[in-house]
Amino acid sequence: MPDRVAELDATIAADARDVTAEGFSAAGDDTYEWDGDTATPTISFRLPANRTAEAGRFDRHAPASSAAGSHAGGTRAGDVDAAVDPAAGATNLTSRSATAAGDGYLFVDAGPWALVSVPGTGLSWRYRGEAVGVTRETTVDGSGAVGDRVAFLGEHTLRERTAHGQTFRLAIPERAAGAMTVSPEAVLDAYADASDRLRVGDRDGLVFVVAAPTGVEWAVRGLQTGDAGVWVRADEPLNTSESPWLHEYVHTRQSYETTAETRWTIEGSADYYAAALALRQERIGFEAFADHLARGTRDPHADAVLSEPGTWASGTQYRKGSLVTGELDRRIRLATGGGATYGTVLARLNAESEPVTGDRLRESVADAGNESVADAADRYARTDAAPPMWDADGHEAAFGTLAARIVVEPAAPAASGPYRTATLAPPATVAVGETVTVPATVANEGGAAGDYRVALTVDGRTVDAADGTLAPRTNTTVRPSWTADEPGTYELSVRGRTYELRVREPSAPRVASLSADRTTVEAGESVRLVVEFVAEGAGPADGEVTVRVDGEPVATERVRVAPNATATLRLPVAFNEPGRRTVSVGDRTLTVSVTEPPTASPSAVGTTSTRTPGLGAGAAAAALLVAVAALVGVGRRRSRG
Repeated sequence: MPDRVAELDATIAADARDVTAEGFSAAGDDTYEWDGDTATPTISFRLPANRTAEAGRFDRHAPASSAAGSHAGGTRAGDVDAAVDPAAGATNLTSRSATAAGDGYLFVDAGPWALVSVPGTGLSWRYRGEAVGVTRETTVDGSGAVGDRVAFLGEHTLRERTAHGQTFRLAIPERAAGAMTVSPEAVLDAYADASDRLRVGDRDGLVFVVAAPTGVEWAVRGLQTGDAGVWVRADEPLNTSESPWLHEYVHTRQSYETTAETRWTIEGSADYYAAALALRQERIGFEAFADHLARGTRDPHADAVLSEPGTWASGTQYRKGSLVTGELDRRIRLATGGGATYGTVLARLNAESEPVTGDRLRESVADAGNESVADAADRYARTDAAPPMWDADGHEAAFGTLAARIVVEPAAPAASGPYRTATLAPPATVAVGETVTVPATVANEGGAAGDYRVALTVDGRTVDAADGTLAPRTNTTVRPSWTADEPGTYELSVRGRTYELRVREPSAPRVASLSADRTTVEAGESVRLVVEFVAEGAGPADGEVTVRVDGEPVATERVRVAPNATATLRLPVAFNEPGRRTVSVGDRTLTVSVTEPPTASPSAVGTTSTRTPGLGAGAAAAALLVAVAALVGVGRRRSRG
């Protein structure tokens, strides 16, 4: 405390408890007065960590390190007043979030860890002589990481990147590392690129981001508060038109205050630029970008008036707001030949010292573009008119040619070969000799021709690849494949999508049923057998099966059965001698009764018999085997493999 400070008042949060003070005395209304003598006065207090969306709105416009009141500088006779308004700790909260707030937490103490708002203290003081300022420092008792308004308490790792005058510090809690669906490097890459592309001023030296652990009922997907404090759910994606990672970063580049008329510009521009950055970074294609903005043309948002929040449905400021922001960006670019953008407008708004009114927004749009664009801004903000979403040609006319963007979408693997042609469901099992194909759709969602290469790897080794060139906004399907020749468990991969494949030797076909079209015949006649086979286990079956009559083989046939299917053999078997005959296939049997044919009449004497002699005669038996084999061949052609 410099000697020239004559008075100091400190105001703490209204919900502070367990307050102890040294060198301060309570003055009412949560304000404490310095006694004027203590060199290092202190106030200690506790605040509830949990903040819910139901508690109110979180004020992001009162950062703990910024001076909100006037601060007279220089040297002069007499006393000078100065002040810093309270920052965090207020229960009435406004926040900028990736999605509209619902029930749940904005900040929370989960026990082993906590994601909290950094407490703030409002200060006012009187001094003599040379100006007196305030230095703030926030530290953590134990493991933790701190930004200007967001703190994580608990075990974590830090990743940093510096680009374009900004340092991005990403805190990854130990409890969140396994939940992240995007690599920390990819997040930092996106921020470094966005820092350069957003030419809107208000670059904070440090952007502090926490990957919030899952398992908590968060009210929002992400939140930005203070100058540049951000948290985003760890499981949020990056390659999407509404990524909270990009949305919340855009909020750090907005420093202006709004009126009710212009409140929509905060979320509208954040939502638009998150999608536009994803498009420019080739994380999404134009189709996804256009579909995202086109939400503003649909009910219940299309008929809302952006300058009148009372007409909004839930999310209107995001959906219609982003469409209107994009339309203004497009019109300004066309009006100036690309010399100005909506970013030019945003930079002007960031420089404003007073809340931006609807008239001031119109003036900024006119200055950046022209009166025609300003008229459009009035029409789309102050009436219920909604602009249509532009097409790809219109986009290229205003924003320039989109680069090639090759997107590969692998599908489920399929098996083909002697047993089946079918899509494989996990856990996938095939037999030695089957060919596995991983179809993949390759699309060029960009504005220029692009080359592609889709490789199929097995245990990290490339076994097949498809190459080619795609014109803009066209697609094709490729089918890299591999034939399994050894049993084992393999890992197949196409463009980052991995499949576990089990290769097994085929099992022996199992007889599921054995039947005949009749069980009583005359000697010399035949029955028609129907044999159904199934495969054991998850793989196909393959093997030879034998038809036996009274234990003696009369036919042998190869049978192949696909998993979860049946194969059917239909074959005739003739019987030449009377008696009860046992027919067996595998472990299934049936009995056929063979009777003597009627005695020939005298008039029939002298005719030639065509009956096959009994099985005891070798030549006749050989003839029977040939006939049966031929008949079995017919059955095979009718069977299903």
